[in-house]
Amino acid sequence: MATLARVLLAAAFAVAALASAQDAATAPSVQIGSRAFDISRNLRCPVCTSESVADSSAEIAQQMRGLIQEKIDEGLSDAQIYAFFQERYGDWILLDPPKRGVHLLVWLLPVLIGATAVVVVVGMTRRWLAASAKTEPASEADLERVRAALAGAAAGPARTDTGDESGEDG
Repeated sequence: MATLARVLLAAAFAVAALASAQDAATAPSVQIGSRAFDISRNLRCPVCTSESVADSSAEIAQQMRGLIQEKIDEGLSDAQIYAFFQERYGDWILLDPPKRGVHLLVWLLPVLIGATAVVVVVGMTRRWLAASAKTEPASEADLERVRAALAGAAAGPARTDTGDESGEDG
């Protein structure tokens, strides 16, 4: 019985050793796989133009992911892999366009539109505040009408209303 326990214990250790050796062997490929995934997240799928190569399930995206993995296995840097795809597809293939040339408009246009909007809102607010602070001179006839209305309001509700609220004078 003791011999059987020793054999089972030795088998358990052997299985555990094999499992840890396999984990150690697969760890570098997982690292490379995540690097390929990071690169493919920055490339646009040629078929599904709104998705990255990492997110797309199109056949060409799968081929591109395999090609990225091959380039990583060849020892190319990330910049070299991006340059490889730019050479074949143009700058369009990058989800973040390069900050040069015409593509610079993509980066600067939102800032310019935002700055213009702030200038317009500030200008309109200043005009509105200036217009609200400006006083209009009242004519003497308007002042007499306001004084009469205030005197009538001060007299209270005992005043009889003549029904002349239509604003007709005379």
